[in-house]
Amino acid sequence: MEKAVKDANAQMAKEKRDRDIAQRQFEQLQATTDVNSTSANDFMTENPATEQSMLGAHRVKPYHFKGMNAQQRQQIMDERQCQMKEAEMSKKQA
Repeated sequence: MEKAVKDANAQMAKEKRDRDIAQRQFEQLQATTDVNSTSANDFMTENPATEQSMLGAHRVKPYHFKGMNAQQRQQIMDERQCQMKEAEMSKKQA
């Protein structure tokens, strides 16, 4: 009787270990899949190509705007420089 109980307990312990190992493997696989899909997702990586409108290359989707590229920022800085020079010239004339 004791041997049968001991064998049954050993069998249940083995089954529990196997379930736990399978569960950990499943969770690890799922975590890896989540990381890979997140890394490859345009929305999550904030791919600037996704903000471009189908209506034209010069148009952006306002609800999907990721920021300006280096060229656009430089154009703004150049325009600001020009405005500052104009303001300085108008101060000198006045």
